[in-house]
Amino acid sequence: MSVRGRLRGRLVKLALAGWFAVMVTLSAIMLGRHVVPLPRPSADDTALAAALTSLRRPENAARFFAVHVLFAECRCSQRIAEHLLTSPRPPEVSEAVLLVGENAALEASLRAKGFGVTRVDVDELDTRYHVKSVPILVVLAPDATVRYAGGYTTSKQGPDPRDLDIIARARTEGTLLKALPVFGCAVAEKLRSRLDPTGLL
Repeated sequence: MSVRGRLRGRLVKLALAGWFAVMVTLSAIMLGRHVVPLPRPSADDTALAAALTSLRRPENAARFFAVHVLFAECRCSQRIAEHLLTSPRPPEVSEAVLLVGENAALEASLRAKGFGVTRVDVDELDTRYHVKSVPILVVLAPDATVRYAGGYTTSKQGPDPRDLDIIARARTEGTLLKALPVFGCAVAEKLRSRLDPTGLL
Protein backbone atom coordinates (compact mmCIF):
# COMPACT_ATOMS: atom_id res chain seq x y z
CA MET A 1 0.00 0.00 0.00
CA SER A 2 1.28 3.47 -0.86
CA VAL A 3 2.02 6.14 1.72
CA ARG A 4 -0.99 8.10 0.50
CA GLY A 5 -3.21 5.03 0.91
CA ARG A 6 -1.98 4.38 4.46
CA LEU A 7 -2.53 8.05 5.38
CA ARG A 8 -6.05 7.95 3.98
CA GLY A 9 -6.78 4.80 5.97
CA ARG A 10 -5.59 6.42 9.19
CA LEU A 11 -7.69 9.52 8.54
CA VAL A 12 -10.78 7.37 7.98
CA LYS A 13 -10.15 5.51 11.24
CA LEU A 14 -9.66 8.79 13.14
CA ALA A 15 -12.87 10.20 11.66
CA LEU A 16 -14.82 7.10 12.65
CA ALA A 17 -13.35 7.17 16.16
CA GLY A 18 -14.25 10.84 16.53
CA TRP A 19 -17.79 10.24 15.25
CA PHE A 20 -18.22 7.33 17.67
CA ALA A 21 -17.01 9.42 20.62
CA VAL A 22 -19.43 12.24 19.76
CA MET A 23 -22.35 9.83 19.41
CA VAL A 24 -21.55 8.16 22.74
CA THR A 25 -21.36 11.56 24.46
CA LEU A 26 -24.65 12.80 22.99
CA SER A 27 -26.38 9.50 23.77
CA ALA A 28 -25.20 9.67 27.39
CA ILE A 29 -26.48 13.23 27.72
CA MET A 30 -29.87 12.33 26.23
CA LEU A 31 -30.18 9.25 28.43
CA GLY A 32 -29.29 11.26 31.51
CA ARG A 33 -31.94 13.83 30.67
CA HIS A 34 -34.55 11.06 30.59
CA VAL A 35 -33.66 9.01 33.67
CA VAL A 36 -31.83 11.32 36.09
CA PRO A 37 -34.12 13.24 38.49
CA LEU A 38 -33.68 17.01 38.55
CA PRO A 39 -33.33 19.15 41.69
CA ARG A 40 -36.52 19.96 43.53
CA PRO A 41 -37.03 22.92 45.88
CA SER A 42 -36.65 22.44 49.59
CA ALA A 43 -39.86 22.37 51.61
CA ASP A 44 -37.95 24.22 54.34
CA ASP A 45 -37.17 27.16 52.05
CA THR A 46 -38.99 30.09 53.66
CA ALA A 47 -38.23 32.33 50.67
CA LEU A 48 -40.02 29.88 48.37
CA ALA A 49 -43.04 29.71 50.70
CA ALA A 50 -43.23 33.50 50.99
CA ALA A 51 -42.86 34.07 47.24
CA LEU A 52 -45.56 31.53 46.40
CA THR A 53 -47.90 32.75 49.14
CA SER A 54 -47.79 36.20 47.53
CA LEU A 55 -49.50 34.66 44.48
CA ARG A 56 -52.52 33.56 46.50
CA ARG A 57 -55.62 35.71 46.14
CA PRO A 58 -56.74 37.26 49.45
CA GLU A 59 -60.19 35.68 49.22
CA ASN A 60 -58.55 32.24 49.13
CA ALA A 61 -56.35 32.73 52.19
CA ALA A 62 -58.20 30.02 54.15
CA ARG A 63 -57.78 27.40 51.43
CA PHE A 64 -54.96 25.08 50.54
CA PHE A 65 -52.95 26.50 47.66
CA ALA A 66 -51.42 24.42 44.87
CA VAL A 67 -48.87 26.03 42.55
CA HIS A 68 -47.85 24.35 39.30
CA VAL A 69 -44.47 25.59 38.03
CA LEU A 70 -44.28 25.06 34.27
CA PHE A 71 -41.98 26.09 31.42
CA ALA A 72 -43.58 27.04 28.10
CA GLU A 73 -40.76 25.39 26.12
CA CYS A 74 -40.66 22.14 28.11
CA ARG A 75 -42.47 19.14 26.65
CA CYS A 76 -42.99 17.63 30.10
CA SER A 77 -44.52 20.90 31.30
CA GLN A 78 -46.80 20.93 28.27
CA ARG A 79 -48.03 17.44 29.18
CA ILE A 80 -48.80 18.60 32.72
CA ALA A 81 -50.57 21.70 31.36
CA GLU A 82 -52.74 19.48 29.16
CA HIS A 83 -53.55 17.36 32.21
CA LEU A 84 -54.52 20.46 34.20
CA LEU A 85 -56.81 21.61 31.41
CA THR A 86 -58.57 18.27 30.95
CA SER A 87 -58.86 16.92 34.50
CA PRO A 88 -61.53 17.86 37.06
CA ARG A 89 -59.90 20.19 39.58
CA PRO A 90 -60.63 20.13 43.33
CA PRO A 91 -63.11 22.97 43.96
CA GLU A 92 -62.03 23.46 47.57
CA VAL A 93 -58.41 24.19 46.64
CA SER A 94 -56.99 27.35 45.13
CA GLU A 95 -54.61 26.68 42.22
CA ALA A 96 -52.19 28.80 40.24
CA VAL A 97 -49.61 28.35 37.51
CA LEU A 98 -46.17 29.95 37.63
CA LEU A 99 -45.32 30.03 33.93
CA VAL A 100 -41.77 30.46 32.71
CA GLY A 101 -41.61 31.93 29.23
CA GLU A 102 -44.44 33.04 26.97
CA ASN A 103 -47.33 31.08 25.50
CA ALA A 104 -50.38 33.31 25.12
CA ALA A 105 -52.72 30.51 24.05
CA LEU A 106 -51.76 28.30 26.98
CA GLU A 107 -52.04 31.20 29.41
CA ALA A 108 -55.53 32.05 28.14
CA SER A 109 -56.65 28.41 28.38
CA LEU A 110 -55.38 28.10 31.95
CA ARG A 111 -57.12 31.31 33.01
CA ALA A 112 -60.35 30.13 31.40
CA LYS A 113 -60.08 26.91 33.43
CA GLY A 114 -59.82 28.98 36.63
CA PHE A 115 -56.07 28.97 37.27
CA GLY A 116 -54.33 32.12 38.31
CA VAL A 117 -51.33 32.58 36.00
CA THR A 118 -48.16 34.49 36.81
CA ARG A 119 -45.48 34.76 34.15
CA VAL A 120 -41.81 34.88 35.19
CA ASP A 121 -38.48 34.71 33.41
CA VAL A 122 -35.73 32.19 34.05
CA ASP A 123 -33.70 34.48 36.30
CA GLU A 124 -36.64 35.37 38.55
CA LEU A 125 -37.65 31.74 38.88
CA ASP A 126 -34.18 30.96 40.20
CA THR A 127 -33.46 34.03 42.32
CA ARG A 128 -36.90 34.69 43.83
CA TYR A 129 -38.51 31.25 43.92
CA HIS A 130 -35.35 29.11 44.13
CA VAL A 131 -36.71 26.74 41.49
CA LYS A 132 -34.20 25.34 39.02
CA SER A 133 -36.20 22.71 37.12
CA VAL A 134 -39.75 22.00 35.98
CA PRO A 135 -42.49 20.81 36.10
CA ILE A 136 -42.86 21.12 39.86
CA LEU A 137 -45.87 21.07 42.17
CA VAL A 138 -45.86 22.93 45.48
CA VAL A 139 -48.80 22.64 47.90
CA LEU A 140 -49.13 25.11 50.74
CA ALA A 141 -51.43 24.92 53.75
CA PRO A 142 -53.52 27.95 54.74
CA ASP A 143 -50.78 28.92 57.23
CA ALA A 144 -48.29 29.04 54.30
CA THR A 145 -46.32 25.98 55.36
CA VAL A 146 -45.22 23.77 52.48
CA ARG A 147 -46.90 20.36 52.55
CA TYR A 148 -45.43 19.13 49.27
CA ALA A 149 -42.67 20.24 46.88
CA GLY A 150 -41.72 17.86 44.11
CA GLY A 151 -42.65 16.21 40.83
CA TYR A 152 -45.80 14.74 39.39
CA THR A 153 -44.80 11.25 38.28
CA THR A 154 -42.44 8.41 39.11
CA SER A 155 -40.80 8.44 35.66
CA LYS A 156 -39.98 10.77 32.78
CA GLN A 157 -43.17 11.69 30.90
CA GLY A 158 -45.09 9.31 33.12
CA PRO A 159 -48.65 8.70 31.90
CA ASP A 160 -50.30 9.27 35.26
CA PRO A 161 -49.71 12.67 36.91
CA ARG A 162 -50.48 12.29 40.61
CA ASP A 163 -51.24 15.89 41.49
CA LEU A 164 -54.85 15.27 42.50
CA ASP A 165 -53.86 12.50 44.90
CA ILE A 166 -50.98 14.60 46.25
CA ILE A 167 -53.25 17.58 46.87
CA ALA A 168 -55.88 15.42 48.59
CA ARG A 169 -53.28 13.78 50.84
CA ALA A 170 -51.68 17.14 51.67
CA ARG A 171 -55.05 18.36 52.90
CA THR A 172 -55.88 15.33 55.02
CA GLU A 173 -52.56 14.02 56.36
CA GLY A 174 -51.42 17.26 57.98
CA THR A 175 -47.69 16.65 57.47
CA LEU A 176 -45.06 17.16 54.80
CA LEU A 177 -45.46 14.52 52.10
CA LYS A 178 -42.56 12.61 50.61
CA ALA A 179 -41.82 14.19 47.25
CA LEU A 180 -41.80 12.40 43.93
CA PRO A 181 -38.72 12.94 41.75
CA VAL A 182 -38.73 15.78 39.22
CA PHE A 183 -38.43 14.64 35.61
CA GLY A 184 -38.53 17.39 33.04
CA CYS A 185 -36.42 20.32 31.98
CA ALA A 186 -33.61 22.20 33.65
CA VAL A 187 -34.36 25.92 33.73
CA ALA A 188 -31.47 27.44 35.69
CA GLU A 189 -28.53 28.19 33.40
CA LYS A 190 -25.90 26.52 35.60
CA LEU A 191 -27.96 23.34 35.83
CA ARG A 192 -28.54 23.28 32.08
CA SER A 193 -24.81 23.66 31.46
CA ARG A 194 -24.04 20.86 33.89
CA LEU A 195 -26.52 18.48 32.24
CA ASP A 196 -25.48 19.41 28.70
CA PRO A 197 -21.91 20.76 28.64
CA THR A 198 -21.90 20.56 24.84
CA GLY A 199 -24.77 23.03 24.48
CA LEU A 200 -26.01 20.99 21.52
CA LEU A 201 -29.22 19.60 23.02
